[in-house]
Amino acid sequence: ERRLKFVKLSDNSGTSVARNAGISLARGEYIAFLDSDDEWLPDKLERQIETIGASSATTGISTTGFRIHRVVSGRYEDIIPDPHADWQRQQLTMCALGPGSTILVKREVFPQVGMFDVALRRFEDWDWMIRCLAVRDIVICPSVLAILHVDRRPSIRIVQRSAEHFLEQHLQRSEATFGNSAARRLRASVELEIARTMIANGMYASALPRIARAGRYSPERVRLLLGELMKRTWSGDIAWALPGKLRRTPIRDRGIPESF
Repeated sequence: ERRLKFVKLSDNSGTSVARNAGISLARGEYIAFLDSDDEWLPDKLERQIETIGASSATTGISTTGFRIHRVVSGRYEDIIPDPHADWQRQQLTMCALGPGSTILVKREVFPQVGMFDVALRRFEDWDWMIRCLAVRDIVICPSVLAILHVDRRPSIRIVQRSAEHFLEQHLQRSEATFGNSAARRLRASVELEIARTMIANGMYASALPRIARAGRYSPERVRLLLGELMKRTWSGDIAWALPGKLRRTPIRDRGIPESF
């Protein structure tokens, strides 16, 4: 395919640096991202371009449903965002939308929103989505159009450093936009992300104070997520709990159907 251009960076400096390099080189109307351990379904881009093209002029981004493949346990699970949710509010309280491999962005959006934050080696999608939704609308394709293979254990040091930087950028914004309760839920969500990372790395005792701290900020967040978190941890999964605005569809068959 002559239209494909491969660019190799001199150093492995993380997701944000790689994406920013691609954005700077892109000349098309739309920009999409595909991480090395993810897959797109064949009609993903076509359906997103049709959806975003039929939306209002203020719409700058599209995202889709996705399938998580938990490599350790062999489980699959479908995640479908709610097309009618208040996503600006959701993103300022928790990481509620899908990862980078699900999004399609109009190239014109980046000068308005900015690039990915290179100081973040974690939460870079969450951070960018918050900034984007502050100025542009989003449209959801409520179908599974990407597959994410989850098998890595995140670095605790990277997650903690990114969490500090992320909260510095967005905690005051959350409170100013949606009030103190939203800011407390955001802080609780970040604490739970750190706890999940610790549990994924076998540091159960270290995770407990983080979970307790999250409970002080937002008891309902812990009540909703703790059961699922612990269940997935003890069953061998990395426990990435999901917000209530996402529909969960567990898939019993460990193989992907031929019709998928």
